[in-house]
Amino acid sequence: MLSAGRWRALAAPAHIAYAMWTTITQTPIERAQEQASQVEGAVGRIWAAITSGGALEKLIVFTIIWLALYGLSRLIRRGIDAHIDEITRRHQLRKVVSYSFWIALIGAGVVLFAERLALADIGTILGLIAAAVTIALADVVRSLAGWIYINSRRGVEIGSRIQVENLIGDVIDIGLLKTTLLEVGEPLVYAMQSTGRIVTVPNSVFLNKNVVSSATVNPLVWQEIQVLVTFESDWKRAREIIQNVATELYEDIVPDLRAGFKKLESEYAFRLGSTAPIVYTEIADSGVMLTLRNLTPVRKRRATVDQLSTGILDRFAEEPTIEFAYPTYRAFRLGEGEDVLPPPPAG
Repeated sequence: MLSAGRWRALAAPAHIAYAMWTTITQTPIERAQEQASQVEGAVGRIWAAITSGGALEKLIVFTIIWLALYGLSRLIRRGIDAHIDEITRRHQLRKVVSYSFWIALIGAGVVLFAERLALADIGTILGLIAAAVTIALADVVRSLAGWIYINSRRGVEIGSRIQVENLIGDVIDIGLLKTTLLEVGEPLVYAMQSTGRIVTVPNSVFLNKNVVSSATVNPLVWQEIQVLVTFESDWKRAREIIQNVATELYEDIVPDLRAGFKKLESEYAFRLGSTAPIVYTEIADSGVMLTLRNLTPVRKRRATVDQLSTGILDRFAEEPTIEFAYPTYRAFRLGEGEDVLPPPPAG
């Protein structure tokens, strides 16, 4: 006497053969009708799984929580826009509100739908998801790591001017995956001024590329301006004029300079040296080279050069003993100028 399980095992090949024969002998319309009924049955089973055990009620509650959090975040963002005038602070608060919204929404979802899962099961699931994401989205994971790196150290902040490879720009946004810059300098603008173009950089570059930053802690940089006067000029008077013009501009930035360097010393192994402008003298091929070295705000570099150049030109125009030098070339035709040429050496 065969058991029921034995009968089912023996009948299974017959059922498979019957199903194959039915599929072959069916018309296209009959096959389409059967596939539609299978899809309908699958959808019905999925819906039954969703609505069983209070899952539908939880989905409704989750939707209500999402709408409430979204409305609250919108109200907070409007309040920030209306009451905070400082651009950097306003942008940072808006980002905090956006991140808080998503964290709260994910937390609500975990509380509602994961209560039946053991902690070990949740850890296993999260581990598998993390491994899959790491393999499939390696660049995204590196960008997230770059975002953590940027936010865990000073030097790259909203408002910083940075250089990444051949790109220079001011940081206007730091996102989870990319940092947005307002491009500065070439190829559209010769000086260090905004081009008006928005450029995005993956955060992963901050982990494996050299990044030059003019930090918001001390937004001042050193620059040099060279002035060439003739050997016959009163170069000492010229040096004195350049020094006076630079000192006048230096006195305007002293308060910001001291505050910036003091904060820089408190955060880095940095010692404040001489910050006053200084003029160096050098003998060049065509005259006396006077090089001015001075501090200037990084975003006012072109304006500072303009003020210094204008002041030097105006002062030099009042001095008859000072003349600018420039390379001079003289060309002679064969046979011309023999009276001014030295005689050939004897023997």
